[in-house]
Amino acid sequence: MDKLMGVLEEKLVPIAATLGQNKYLRAISGGFIAIMSATIVGSLFTLLSNLPIKAYTDWLASSGFGSILALPSQATIDLIALYAVFFIAYTLAKEFDVDGAGAGLSALVSFFLVTGRTEGAYATAYLGAKGLFCAMFVALAASRLYIFVVKRGWVIKLPDSVPPNVANSFSALIPTGIVVSIFLAIAGLMTLTSYHDLHTAVFTIIQSNLMRFMGDNLFSFIFFQFMTNILWFFGLHGGNIVGSITNPIYTPLALENFAAYQAGQTPTHIISGSLGRCFISGGVGSMFSLAIIMCLWSKSSQFKTLGKLALPTTFFFINEPLIFGIPVVLNPLFFIPLLLITPILGTLTYFVMKIGLVPIPSGAQIPWTTPPILYGILQGSWKISVWEAFSILAAGLMWFPFFKVADNKAYKEEQGLTTAE
Repeated sequence: MDKLMGVLEEKLVPIAATLGQNKYLRAISGGFIAIMSATIVGSLFTLLSNLPIKAYTDWLASSGFGSILALPSQATIDLIALYAVFFIAYTLAKEFDVDGAGAGLSALVSFFLVTGRTEGAYATAYLGAKGLFCAMFVALAASRLYIFVVKRGWVIKLPDSVPPNVANSFSALIPTGIVVSIFLAIAGLMTLTSYHDLHTAVFTIIQSNLMRFMGDNLFSFIFFQFMTNILWFFGLHGGNIVGSITNPIYTPLALENFAAYQAGQTPTHIISGSLGRCFISGGVGSMFSLAIIMCLWSKSSQFKTLGKLALPTTFFFINEPLIFGIPVVLNPLFFIPLLLITPILGTLTYFVMKIGLVPIPSGAQIPWTTPPILYGILQGSWKISVWEAFSILAAGLMWFPFFKVADNKAYKEEQGLTTAE
């Protein structure tokens, strides 16, 4: 075990730390976080208009109020690529200490330039999840080009007496003009290809294939679960590091499911951004279960007290008190459960959804602090809630033997200290 951890620490941690500091991955992650509030609000209004009460839904349809409740989702989730392109570009510019608003605006204009149009209207399909991958590409490329121009001083500089808002508008003029000109050329060149626009090319060549591979591939999903858990073991935020790679794929898959749910159809992507929370409770390692057994069966005052402190936080998916309090980080005793519990539960969850025993989550964008059981209801089915309850029990059974060893050790140490006094 020591040899394995030594190899992982020597080979993996430096790579993960480098990824965690990568400005472009941080920009993607930051951009998605920035738009989270809008997507959550849109999802909640959709859930409100699809409550499983026939009299209520019939009234929404007959009164016309249902179409009003649909507006928040249409203005948020259906346009998610627009928000993503602005905020990813904005965040990247901030990483380089450059005006984020100017970079975000130039990226947004560039995004519209490369979006295909039919009879004068923009292809609305690419303004939502389908255009998300292209939005990331445009945001990073446009923002980096904007940064390049600004860093070389190719800007209009006005006297200090000019109000800052006016000066900023003029300083952004040349960088924005260069960025827009380049993307205009790209848009023109794309019309000469069989794809006709950049969105179609990116979706066909890259995004659809990645979504097909990662969306239908249990092995890749479990691999990323392993990586997340290993990084947390070494004290690195595995969710943020791995999420910067997986979110651009799993989020569109969840949004495709949600679009099907809105249309009254059955979601088709088992693996999506909504799957993990169907079997993970209390953060990495499903530590809500660990907090429960610490409260109920601890002999040591250390574990009993820590369990009581961590129980309410893990209920809302915050488990740092356990990760750094026990600690789980760099603790060989807890390496195996931390590494294996969520991949095991993830595999089981995949297969019960595959055979139809548990429905596929709707893909609604729910706040990450949503407690277990309630999460399943908000994802469209009480059966998901029942599976969450089963997962909490199963995780507890897997945590228990490792917890008992640590608790007994802590208890003996406490007894020894008492005797010494």
